[in-house]
Amino acid sequence: MSSSLISADTAPIFFDITIISPNTCPARNQWEPLLDQILPQIGINVTHVYINWGFISERTWNYPVGEEGYEDHIPSYEKGGYDILTIGWGWDFDWDPTGLFDSASIVPNGDNFYQYNSSEFDNTLEEYLSEFELSKRIEKAKELQSILYNDLPSIAVFYPREKSFYLHGVSNVDFELLEQGIPRTEYWKNSEKNNITYMTYYDFYSPNLFLKDNYIEEIMGNIIFYGLFERAQNTHLYEPVIAQNYSISEDKRIITVDINHGAYFSNGDPVTAYDVDFSYELFMTPGVRDYLYSYYNTYDLLTTYFENNDSIRVIDEDTVQFEFKEPYIFWPYLLSMDIVNKKLFEEYIEDNGYNFDTNNQTLFIGAGPFTLNETTDYNLENQTVTLHKNEYWKLTEKINLDSIIFQCKIYSNDATDKIENKEIDIIDDLYRYLDILVNNTEWESTEIRTTGYTELTINMRHPILGTGELTPLGTAEAANNIRRAISHSINREQIIEEVLEGLGKPGVVPLSELCIGFDSTLTPYSYNITLAKSLMEEAGYSLSISLKKL
Repeated sequence: MSSSLISADTAPIFFDITIISPNTCPARNQWEPLLDQILPQIGINVTHVYINWGFISERTWNYPVGEEGYEDHIPSYEKGGYDILTIGWGWDFDWDPTGLFDSASIVPNGDNFYQYNSSEFDNTLEEYLSEFELSKRIEKAKELQSILYNDLPSIAVFYPREKSFYLHGVSNVDFELLEQGIPRTEYWKNSEKNNITYMTYYDFYSPNLFLKDNYIEEIMGNIIFYGLFERAQNTHLYEPVIAQNYSISEDKRIITVDINHGAYFSNGDPVTAYDVDFSYELFMTPGVRDYLYSYYNTYDLLTTYFENNDSIRVIDEDTVQFEFKEPYIFWPYLLSMDIVNKKLFEEYIEDNGYNFDTNNQTLFIGAGPFTLNETTDYNLENQTVTLHKNEYWKLTEKINLDSIIFQCKIYSNDATDKIENKEIDIIDDLYRYLDILVNNTEWESTEIRTTGYTELTINMRHPILGTGELTPLGTAEAANNIRRAISHSINREQIIEEVLEGLGKPGVVPLSELCIGFDSTLTPYSYNITLAKSLMEEAGYSLSISLKKL
């Protein structure tokens, strides 16, 4: 590193960049101007452009690479591409960066619009995606994170968090599963009464929870309909639920599942392998995909990994077998699809075809811990839904609650009254601004990790930020030092405190802190302008104002 003295306040401008940001998120627009103010201090002049997703798409993942009149890669902003993009991402609990960071997926072959190309990352990713043993896979995940942490095709800024409130008597609620829409309500408890009332700002549109047309209906639908496997409380790993146990063939392509003898639909019918087979056949039917928007991705997912309906086979009444096209380490996710009652759904389809937009009682019957019993259990006008426990449930020792009541679309004044009268037991994140909750000792609060993160996406073919060919040193190492300098210029703590009101954590790597295998030992790039300027010097940009005599 140069021994020259570095100004703490000013620097000459060495080059210009354009940062593009979507114009659809006011919260994002609050922190992004900080970049415009701070980067000139390390010699980078910023023009910030706020545009809609259509224009962003044309410059990034939909840039027509190689077509007539276009570059053979995504170029810099001034040539029709981009320099840096601010964007928020969300993952599932399982992290699969295929398509985003692997070199085979560089645009136009996939969504790697970073144009990140690392043989080390590719080789480690291949090992990660072939490792069925969880502990070893997590170690590979950490290796991948370390590579991204050092290479910085993505500069993680922050991990947003949410906050829920609940009365003291409420316990055993995994709020992170609830926030993801997949709560394990069979474990919920309330020492004050036999039910829990959950208040949410979201609308309730239809009692047909099989459709899962919005976020709150998805939560309720996922309580009624369970799969062979579900996410476990606290660890968030998949565990057998309707499944009793399973085995994996030597070539990792065939999963054989035994059905739990304690699994019953809410009408008292036992769950059999025939119900499982029928459920997958249903979701792999194009007519169902075309009609049920909420299952559209399910169809695409299942047909990606299973050849056809014959890939799911009934061995006997208690055993079902799944044959994958290729080994897939995240197979439990595919075995977590809703299980429906074959007999009842066949009768329903015979009468209604694939029109599931009805309030037929068949569509209320699942094998989850709670169910919607009668048409009187919901009130669209008052926006209330009551789920009653599945009286035939035997998959855990017992269900602790008799019912869960959802109170939907409650505005501030009514919400305050309900909180004051203790009509509510759990309050979702959208009400955290209410004055009545400030310093209210009757309510507990919990900060909830989410599966999202916000980043600066770097164009790794940019001649300064990516390849480094137009830096004074002309090297990729110089470009890496510039990216590190940018990362050290971001005051993540300030953004979290002032923009997110304290609800967040500094970003480290481009996957969320809730993902399985997240490496908590990696530390965020510290806010350090002096260090950032030193890194710019290492990249060949002299910030000297005098020479230090040794």
